[in-house]
This record gives sequence, C-alpha cells and structure tokens, in this order.
Amino acid sequence: MKRNLWINVALLTAVAALALFAYLKPHQSQPEHRLSTLKAADARTIKIEIAGGAPIALDRASSEWRLSAPFAARADDFQSQRLLEILDATSKDRFPAAGLARFDLNEPNARLTINRQAFSFGAVNPMSREQYLLTQDGIYLIALRYGAALPKNALQLVNRQLFAAEEAPVALEFQEFRLAQQDGKWVMSPAVVDSSQDDINRWIDEWRLATALAVLPMSSRKPLATIKATLRSGNDVTLTVLQREPELVLARSDQQFEYQFAGEAAKRLLAPPTVAAADKH
Repeated sequence: MKRNLWINVALLTAVAALALFAYLKPHQSQPEHRLSTLKAADARTIKIEIAGGAPIALDRASSEWRLSAPFAARADDFQSQRLLEILDATSKDRFPAAGLARFDLNEPNARLTINRQAFSFGAVNPMSREQYLLTQDGIYLIALRYGAALPKNALQLVNRQLFAAEEAPVALEFQEFRLAQQDGKWVMSPAVVDSSQDDINRWIDEWRLATALAVLPMSSRKPLATIKATLRSGNDVTLTVLQREPELVLARSDQQFEYQFAGEAAKRLLAPPTVAAADKH
C-alpha cells in the first residue's frame, strides 16, 4: 500500500512540475509584421505595373472602381477587392531593404501601388513557397496568393456585365422589331410575336443582367447585326453582334473590347421575348 502511495505522490509531483514549467516558460511565437497601415476603405487609386506591359490604373469614384488606363471601363469589383487584400497582409519575416538583387527586387517583375504605397513583388522562396515583397523600408515574405491576384492584362479587370446598374435599357431596337417603355409598360412595334408583359420583363432582365464569360480584345470582324440600346442614363449605345456561334460575341460602340457569352445566350437575347422564353424552357 505504502509503495502505491509513494508512486501516486511522485506522479502528482511530476504533473505539478510540468504544469509550472509550461506556465513559466516564455512564449516564443514570432511577431506578425503588418505591411501597411492603409485601410481598403481609404484606397482611392490603384496602379499595376507588369514588366513588358502597359501600366494599368484604377480610380475609385464613390463606391465603384473604374479603369482609367490603358482604357476607360467599369472595373470588376471582386478583382479590385482582391488587389486591396495586400493592405491586410502580415508576415512573420522582415528583412532590411538591402541587397535587393538577391530577392529579384532590384528590377521587380511586378509592382502594385495603392494610393502612394508601392508593393514590389520579387522571387519565390523555394523552401517556404512564399514570395519576397518590398514595401516602404522592408522586405517581407508573403503568401503567393497576393502576387497571383495581379492581372496579366487590363481586360482581366473589366466588369463583365454588359450594362451598369444605372444603364438599364429602356428601349432596344432590332432590325425586325423595337421594344420601348411607354407609360410604365413595354410596347413592341411592330408586334412580330404575341408577348405578355411578363414575357417581356423576363427578356429585358436577361439583357439588363447579361454577364459575359470573358472580355476579349477588339477584333476586326465584320458585324452580323446591330442593336440600338437607349439607356436609363439617357445615352444611346449601339451593340454590334460579331458572332452568334459557337459563342455569342457582342461589342459596345463606346468601348474598346468585346463581350463573349455562352452560345445559349444568343438564342435568348437575339430572339423576340416569347420565342426566347420558349427556347429557355
């Protein structure tokens, strides 16, 4: 009995000693270095410089980001926010901003500037699979996703929705017919098909919310058809049908690129409302 008692006492003593050691042992967690004090909500300008390409510039107007170089266009909000994520980045490693050539930062392949703070992207560390980044007075190791958010070209940042919210069409004129809002209702002239207001509203929503799969460089293809769109903003825009299949490709007269949609979109958008609704079902 006494032997068992001494064993229990020894075990309790050992557990108590381990607990005391764990409590008194200094924590050696590495400090997190913030790369920026700038908040995403305070960002007003973004500039992207990729070696061999034209600089890309974005400006925030109200809550919307717009491309201003190399061309003017609405920017994709999701892609813009991905660029701003660098402002919340932290790193466990910080080195003095010296010997830049060792990290491929003397002539960086890419540079992102938000307001006045520049972030230069250098080599990838083969051991940690992190990327060296120079900003202000330090070199940091960061996750690869920040560099991966940089676009290869400006087209990747373009908003793929054909119409902005304030540009909703109030009239669409095709070669065969015209649809326009009159006294709160949609009127087709001539009435090439028998369409209810519900049919037309669904069809107009298809146009209003039409979102491309991709934005393409402007080509020299000859137009197959044209559509005149009168917008809620009061502007008129000519839409050019450049291709119907296997994908639908449209261009706007006020923009320097093309929108590529799935082939099924041609059947819905280019046909009168009831025909489009029948094809959809």
